Amino acid sequence: MAQIQTKDFIIRPAESLVEVHDLWWPLMQSLGWNRDENDTITHYTVSKNPGWLMAVPKDTTKPEGCIVPFTFVNGTGWIGYFIMNEAYRGKGWGRALFQAALESYAANGTTIVGLDGVEEQRKTYERRGFVATGLIRLMTRPSLKEIPLGNAEIKLADGEKLVDLREIPRKALVESDLAHSGFERPALWSDEALFHRSDLYGYAIVSSTDPSKLLGWIMVRRCERGHRFGPLYADSYEQASILLRVAMGKINTADGSMISEVFPNNPKAVQLFEALGWKWAGVDYHRMWLGGRAPREQQEGGRGEKGMYAIFDASEG
Repeated sequence: MAQIQTKDFIIRPAESLVEVHDLWWPLMQSLGWNRDENDTITHYTVSKNPGWLMAVPKDTTKPEGCIVPFTFVNGTGWIGYFIMNEAYRGKGWGRALFQAALESYAANGTTIVGLDGVEEQRKTYERRGFVATGLIRLMTRPSLKEIPLGNAEIKLADGEKLVDLREIPRKALVESDLAHSGFERPALWSDEALFHRSDLYGYAIVSSTDPSKLLGWIMVRRCERGHRFGPLYADSYEQASILLRVAMGKINTADGSMISEVFPNNPKAVQLFEALGWKWAGVDYHRMWLGGRAPREQQEGGRGEKGMYAIFDASEG
């Protein structure tokens, strides 16, 4: 997109990963959003076209705010990381950034656009045309060193096999993600964005007779105060329970808490996490869609309501 100029600031695409990191990572630490420095590469890789939009004062070259209008292959979009440094809040810069993101979607024909907003921002997003359709519940759990999980037997059903997530073809992950979330994100489920990371691990359940048949999977990666779990997709509650339990057991000697963004539109999602000792962290995000237009997968009766237990990241959908 072309630069947008006002008398005080410029809105333009980010010039480099380094520029994004130098704004985003200090903000994550000061705001306490519990991300990981490696997430900079992940989100930057996925965000191309138009990429991160930066608000830059005209008298400097240092960005002071950003927004990320993620645009996915199937014409869906997600607004992430809409943040400003404190000294530049309340000046209209955020309003201009948000409008630039919406204009980028209008320019490329993206009409299904979502975001997750905290309660304090709900009315603001409603004024901008977004309609709440559900919640994302932030849940957390102390480490297994602090509160052990117990030794319940992991018993797969006949015809099921548990494998390392890295064994699953990336294409199968893309297809499963699309089927549950309505987002087609090959750039996310890639070596460049995620699987190069040494902190990342996960598991999948496949058919023992047809390993190409993916029945469920979970991904875990480091965050500043422990480990972030998600997504968690599964065809059944039992499969989801096995995946979550095995993923937790992988870090039974690790310090730090566990955190996950759970999808309560699936009525069994919160129940699953609570059964394994997780509790509400006191934060819910409103899942909101421009004009109320959500992907059919996240609408009532969609597969997300049945098989999406936790999402990848509230800032990327």
